[in-house]
Amino acid sequence: MTLIDVVLVIVKVVLVVVVMMHLAIFLTWADRRQGAMIQDRIGPNRAVIWLPTPIAQGLAFGPALGAAALVAWIAFGHLAGLGEAPTGPARISAAMMFSQLAIAFTWATAALISARSRQRGPRIKFDLWIETFSPRTIFVGGLVTHVATLLVGSAMRGTEVGPVLADVGYGGGAAVLMFAILFGAGYSAYVIRREKRVGLRLIGLLHAAADGLKTLWKEDFIPPNADRLLHSIAPLISFFPALAVFAVIPFGDTLCFGVGADGHLDLMKLARAVPREGLCTDGAVPLQIASLNVGVLYFFALAGTGIVGAALAGWASDNKYSLLGGLRAASQMVSYEVTMGLALIGAMMVYGTLRLEDMVRWQTENTWGIFVQPLAFFLFFAAAVAESKRIPFDLPEGESEIVAGYFTEYAGMKFAMFFFSEYIAVVSSSALMATLFLGGWNLPFLYRDGIHVAIGGTVLFEQAMSHGGVIVLGALAFLFKIIALCWLQLMIRWTLPRFRYDQLMRLGWRKLLPASLVNILATGLVLLLVDAASGGVSAGLRVAADLSMLLLALTGAGCGVWLLVFLAKPPTKRAMLASSSAQYAQSVGGTRSARMGA
Repeated sequence: MTLIDVVLVIVKVVLVVVVMMHLAIFLTWADRRQGAMIQDRIGPNRAVIWLPTPIAQGLAFGPALGAAALVAWIAFGHLAGLGEAPTGPARISAAMMFSQLAIAFTWATAALISARSRQRGPRIKFDLWIETFSPRTIFVGGLVTHVATLLVGSAMRGTEVGPVLADVGYGGGAAVLMFAILFGAGYSAYVIRREKRVGLRLIGLLHAAADGLKTLWKEDFIPPNADRLLHSIAPLISFFPALAVFAVIPFGDTLCFGVGADGHLDLMKLARAVPREGLCTDGAVPLQIASLNVGVLYFFALAGTGIVGAALAGWASDNKYSLLGGLRAASQMVSYEVTMGLALIGAMMVYGTLRLEDMVRWQTENTWGIFVQPLAFFLFFAAAVAESKRIPFDLPEGESEIVAGYFTEYAGMKFAMFFFSEYIAVVSSSALMATLFLGGWNLPFLYRDGIHVAIGGTVLFEQAMSHGGVIVLGALAFLFKIIALCWLQLMIRWTLPRFRYDQLMRLGWRKLLPASLVNILATGLVLLLVDAASGGVSAGLRVAADLSMLLLALTGAGCGVWLLVFLAKPPTKRAMLASSSAQYAQSVGGTRSARMGA
C-alpha cells in the first residue's frame, strides 16, 4: 500500500465519520423541532451567538469567496495550465451543470433577499426594487428558466448551434454562478454594516452544539457500589461500533483516475468518461472504506455489540431500574437481530453475494431490491426501528416505568454517548436499507456512462454524461435516500404509542420471525422456478425490471412536480376550532361577552 492509498483511506474515514455524525446531529435537531411543534413547547431555535459585525461580515463573504475561487479553478483552470478543458460529451455535461447551478443560485439568492427584505423592511434601494417581486414569483420564474434552458439544450443537441450553446453555457454559466455567489454574500455583508452585533442562530442547530458542549462540563457521576470499569466502558461499546459499521457501506460508484508513468495514482486526472460495462483497475478509488467479502456479516457482527454495551450499563450501575432496562435492551435487541438477519437471507439469495457494492451493482443492472424482496424490506425496517430502541420500541428506556432504563445512572459525556449512539444507529440502519433495497447510489436509468432510458430492446432516450457528474449524482441520491429513511423513522416516533413488553416480544418472535422464514422459503421457490424457466420468461422479467425503473422515475418526477406546485401555491389560512366547547359555542351562534368596565 502506497502513501497515496493510506491518505485516501484516512480521507474517506474522516469524510464518512463527519457526514454521518452531522446527519445524526440534524436528526437530533429535527426530533426537537417536531417535538416543539407537536407538543407545543419551546424549540431549539433560541440558542444564539452574538458576533461583532466585522466578524459576521467576514463569515458571510469569506466562504463565498472561496466557493467562487473553486468554481473559477474548475471552469477556467485550464487557461492557467491547471488541467485540461473538457471536450465532447464531458463539455456538454459541464455546461449543463454550470448553467443549471447558475440559474438555481440566482433565483434562490433573489428569493431569499426578497423574503428577508419584506420581513424586516427595506434598508437599501435594491430592497425597494426586489420587494416588487414576491419570493414565490421568483421561485416560479426560476423553475421556468430551468425547464426552458433544458429544452433548448436538448433541441439544439447535434446541430451546428449545439457547440456554441455548450460554450456559452460552460463559460457564461460559470461566470454567472460566481457572480450570484459573490453578490449574495456581498449583499449580506453590506446590509449589516451598521449593526452593532449580529446574532448567529443557524436555524436552531446551535442548540444541539450547545447541548454537546454542556455535557462536557457535567459531573461524571458513578454510583458508589457500581463496577467502575464496566460502568465506564459500556458507553464506548455502544457508541463506537455504531460508527464502525459505516466502513463497509458504499457511498458511490468507483472513481476512475489516471495513472502516472511511475504506476502511481494521479488524483489530478479524473477520467472524463467511462464505459457502461466493466470497472477501471489501475486508477480505481472505490467510495467505500473497506471492501470486504463478508460485508453484510461485518455489519451485523459490529452492530450486535451494542447489545453488550446496554447489558453492561444496566448491570454495572447498581440500580434495579438500570438492571431492568439492561435486561429489556438485551432481550429486545437479540430478538430483533434474528429477524433482521433472516430478512436479509432472501436478498443474499437473489444477489448471490455478501459484498454490499456488488449488491448495488446487481440492482443497477436489474431492479431495486424492494421489488424483488418487498416483504424483506418491511420486515427489516420494523426490526431496525426496534433495534435502535426508539418509540414505539423504547421499552429499555421507558421513563414512566423504569425512570430512564439502562443509562439511569449516567451523566455528562457518558450519557451523551448512549443518547447519540441511538441516532447514529438510525442513520446506519437507514444506510444499510438504502444499500440493500433502494438501489444504493443508483438512480433509475442512470448508468456509469450516462442516462439510458430503455424498455426491453426499445431505447427511448440516451444522454452521455461525464464520469464525475455520474458519481456526484449517485452520491447525492444515496444521501437523499438515507435522509428519507431517517425522516420516516422520525415520523413513526410521533405516530405510534409505546408497546407493552409482552406485545414487543410477541411481535418479534410470533409475527416477524415466522414471516422472515416464509420469505426465505418463497424466495427459494421463485429462484428455482426462474432457473428452470425458458428464455421467454427471462426476457419478460427483463422488461418487468425496466418497467419498475420507469415506475420509479415517473413516481419521482410526479413527487417533484407536486412539491414544486405546493411550494409555488400561496398559503391559505383558515380558522380551526381546536376544542369541543368552541365547536358547541359556534353551533349555537357564538358566545356573548359584556363590555369590560372599571
